[in-house]
Amino acid sequence: MTAPAPLLAVTGLAKAFNGVPALRGVDLDVLPGEVHGLLGANGSGKSTLIKILAGFHDADGGTVTVGGTTVAGPFGARGLRDHGLGFVHQDLGLAGTSTVLEHMALDSNGDAPGRRRIRWKAERARVTELLDRFEIDVDPDVTIDTLSPVQRAMVAVVRAVGSQELTSGSATGGQILILDEPTVFLPRHEVGLLFALLRRLRERGDAVLLVSHDLDEILEVTDRVTVFRNGRTAGTRATQGSTRDDLVQLILGAHDEHVAKGAATVRSDRPALLSARGLSGTRVRDLDLDLHAGEVVGVTGLAGSGFEELPDLLFGARHATAGRIEHGGTVVAKPTPARSMDAGVVLIPADRKGQGGALGLSVLENVSLPFLTERAGGLLVDWKSLDRRAQDTCERLNVIPANPHALFGHLSGGNQQKALLGKWMDTNPQVMLLAEPTQGVDIGARREIFTLIRSAVAHGMAVLCATSDYEQLVEMADRVVVLDGGRISAEVTGSDITKDVLASAVYAEEAS
Repeated sequence: MTAPAPLLAVTGLAKAFNGVPALRGVDLDVLPGEVHGLLGANGSGKSTLIKILAGFHDADGGTVTVGGTTVAGPFGARGLRDHGLGFVHQDLGLAGTSTVLEHMALDSNGDAPGRRRIRWKAERARVTELLDRFEIDVDPDVTIDTLSPVQRAMVAVVRAVGSQELTSGSATGGQILILDEPTVFLPRHEVGLLFALLRRLRERGDAVLLVSHDLDEILEVTDRVTVFRNGRTAGTRATQGSTRDDLVQLILGAHDEHVAKGAATVRSDRPALLSARGLSGTRVRDLDLDLHAGEVVGVTGLAGSGFEELPDLLFGARHATAGRIEHGGTVVAKPTPARSMDAGVVLIPADRKGQGGALGLSVLENVSLPFLTERAGGLLVDWKSLDRRAQDTCERLNVIPANPHALFGHLSGGNQQKALLGKWMDTNPQVMLLAEPTQGVDIGARREIFTLIRSAVAHGMAVLCATSDYEQLVEMADRVVVLDGGRISAEVTGSDITKDVLASAVYAEEAS
């Protein structure tokens, strides 16, 4: 039996950011009447692909074919929406104070300003029919903020379908829907309701691309699954007959037997320089954690598990809703970044361009910020002294170019990160909190960054490294805690830290 032609086909798609490849010629096809899963570790290229299709980025090469017709790029701000693709992003894109009817009516208004051209009677009939057809028990006149999480997700999906039908003029199926992590914010018991909707879309001949980190969800609802690894297509296989281990191996590649090199032995008699007790935030839930002198603690998990939030919570950059933080055994009444820095705790955020460094300032100005007060003579800054310090930092950390007067924004990602590490290491901190410290960094700079961190740890610093990069944790961490649903679900130490073990812990099936 001949397979149907794909409704969506991506061939050889490539994209690089500042010379660092994010997509290296990926291939993907989605058939009519199919729910197709897209898996991959963080940084594998999934999000870049979706953003290209949605019009946020332009591809550097490759082709996209929709319904048998190749669409020439760039796709513009609307991406491929005008060619029949509908998108449901992780945040759902719903305005809380609008009614369901008002929100879904936006798609029928075209480019007209305001709402004066919406035919509300006809629009109410269209929205009501859509909700009824897909068995969504929601009143069109209620506001979005009164809906349950799964109702919001289903409204977002039905809105995307309705928008496609308006574009194509057909309500008989054959649409293409792309869902990017739609279940991240859903309670586990409500996920099945959303999947029932996806099955109804499949039955009418639509093509659904489901991007997810959750292996159980992929195995439950998809027909085929494609895995991206390091910006390439690692493989596509039928879901039926596949196991969790099969998918993990596609995500990781060959079994990894590498053990962390030079990792220090974790000793409980070392003092805890930073502690959290019952710490809760937006994602983190009731977390207890100690960072001891002379160790690197890795934190990882799936997107939305809370590992991304933890460095900001510990630093005081995000408000904790419960629990306490201790610096060297002393409880901090109201943690703030200023109090953390006074206690010798520093943070290097994941967004080094938006938060970590000032792109329009020189390397000298960036690395000197922590010392402006102590080096100022009266109202004047001692730039000569700061210049010597910055020059020494550039040479010691092999920042290229070793010119403190170069613009920070002109440095490569790896050299920006080395400059930021040097900036804070020169303050002799007790604790360093790192968020994705080698994201977008080439392999040579990664090794240098690892060496810098291990050297600081050997002199008694405590380091927390929150990352989705398992290889980084294997090379650098003394122990790794895994978060699931905001709570610590596993801890791996010493020679047990391998990519396979970490992946198994991160993707471990939730207890029923």
